Amino acid sequence: MSRKDREREGVTRSEFLFCYDARMCNPNGDPDENRPRIDPATGKNLVTEFRLKRTIRDYLQKQMERPIFLRAEIADETGTTKTIDDLAEKYTTGKKKSEKTPRESLLEDYVDLRLFGLLFAVKGYHFKQTGPIQFAIGQSLNKAEEMPIRMTRVVPTREEAKAGTFGSKSILRYSFIAFHGFLNNHVAKEVNLSEKDVSDMMKAAWFGTTDLSTTSKYGQQSRLLLRVNYQNPNAYIGDLDRMITLENSVEEEKLEDISQITLNTSKLFKVLSDNKSDLRNVEWICDDELRCKRNGTAGPFSELIKPWASEAGINVTDLLGKWQQEEKKT
Repeated sequence: MSRKDREREGVTRSEFLFCYDARMCNPNGDPDENRPRIDPATGKNLVTEFRLKRTIRDYLQKQMERPIFLRAEIADETGTTKTIDDLAEKYTTGKKKSEKTPRESLLEDYVDLRLFGLLFAVKGYHFKQTGPIQFAIGQSLNKAEEMPIRMTRVVPTREEAKAGTFGSKSILRYSFIAFHGFLNNHVAKEVNLSEKDVSDMMKAAWFGTTDLSTTSKYGQQSRLLLRVNYQNPNAYIGDLDRMITLENSVEEEKLEDISQITLNTSKLFKVLSDNKSDLRNVEWICDDELRCKRNGTAGPFSELIKPWASEAGINVTDLLGKWQQEEKKT
């Protein structure tokens, strides 16, 4: 899609609620010992927004073949890892023939810069762009139990063979994680963000989280994704992740499976109803394994949102159906 097409299309001011769970894995290791991040005051699992953005970037690049600037790893033909200087060189030295400024070309070429922005300075060039889409730090709705696991290395290094071949890692028994995000429509205009960019980002979050198959991340499953779209260009509810709670059939620390929880969405639905004059519509996708509850009625989210939408007079869109229709058109 060209820059002019994105300018014409524009994007809708929105908030996001994204929930997924992690079972017997490490959703986001700390930089020192790679242990799961736990808030000592609450016992809840924390996941940085950078981890979620990494998931999105990787899926956009590898599965959707969208150009990404901030890649996890990239090497030149000799195998040497490239730096920010290397990635930006063709834009800052004039090697990329274009009448556009380096900033315009970077934003035109890379979807992750349009989504999340970036700050870097190389060889006399300073790039600074606030991303129109931002996420707060994710937090589990339950206290998460950390479990140390001892391992035996099958093929040790020489040093390990001398000292012993045992290693260790830390995982969480179960964590149900919620992220809150915001799309600033005013900032989106600065970077010519398109609705296709936003749609692809949501697909990458949903499918990319489940597709993570590394040793530490395997065991994660996307459970609920909402996009609340506003017709009021300045509307904002905020803290959507604080409007849902877990009801457990066992002690929080002993949770180990999605079947042991019910997600209470009563407050979320009420707040959306209270703000319906500002809303354009609500887009959603939910895993049917997640049991939800609204005002005493329990069941899959799909069975709760449709009667609520009819009562509140709010348009709702099933994202899975929308994405399938888009794929048929292409």
